[in-house]
Amino acid sequence: MDIENIIRDMNKHIPVSRRTLLDYIESGDDTYDTKDGQKGSIDRKEIEFLAGKCTEIEKMRLRLPIFVGTDTSYSGGAWKIEGKIEVEVMSRLLNKRIHTDDFLRLYYPDLKDLRNMLPTLIVVLFLP
Repeated sequence: MDIENIIRDMNKHIPVSRRTLLDYIESGDDTYDTKDGQKGSIDRKEIEFLAGKCTEIEKMRLRLPIFVGTDTSYSGGAWKIEGKIEVEVMSRLLNKRIHTDDFLRLYYPDLKDLRNMLPTLIVVLFLP
């Protein structure tokens, strides 16, 4: 098996599509479909918590769940969040300074804090 096949197998839990925070708030359907045909679910308390931290525009633009990917550009072992709205909201939650408006580097303690805050809203991706 080559590395791309291994990574593909590790990422079977990724949502097929992501809906906005506002859609989750209004619909009451807290589930999403994954690539492997399973149903993922987001805890309603996490949706409400996140909604309380977002502006109305962010609620319309922020897509859930939030993807946190491996950051292979950093040799020390790091994670990243990409996307302007995702970076704005997650940096605010973690109280981290933004250096690039569409990229936020996280280290293991940051990822742990984020997963403690939003365990069902965070999906970890393994990137080559």
